[in-house]
Amino acid sequence: MPHIARMISSRSVLWIFILGCLLSSARLIIDTPRVAHEAQDTALRSGQRFSELREALPKRGVIGYIGESGDSALGHYYLTQYALAPLVLDHSSNHSIVVGNFPGSQPEAFPENLRVVRDFGKGVLLLANKDAN
Repeated sequence: MPHIARMISSRSVLWIFILGCLLSSARLIIDTPRVAHEAQDTALRSGQRFSELREALPKRGVIGYIGESGDSALGHYYLTQYALAPLVLDHSSNHSIVVGNFPGSQPEAFPENLRVVRDFGKGVLLLANKDAN
């Protein structure tokens, strides 16, 4: 009898372990596509924000970039770079053409050497640097 009780106990523990593994895996499978989908949506919305600007820019080359400061600034820079590829964005205003990306709020004033060429709305600006070559 003790042998049968041990066997039943071992089987119960094994089934509980397998069930736990399956539930854990199911949670991962359900949550993962949602995260990937949110990242794709963000990239798509970013591409849509910059679609008009893209048409006003040269097809290739290096242009400047200025944007908001803060925790999300680097993410905004990378999304802008992605949306405007194959153009290369230099995180500097030392270029004749500069993209302004201010999704939160536009600054009151820009440096004296920059002037707004066109405001595309939604915080997207095309700027010109009068001091650059």
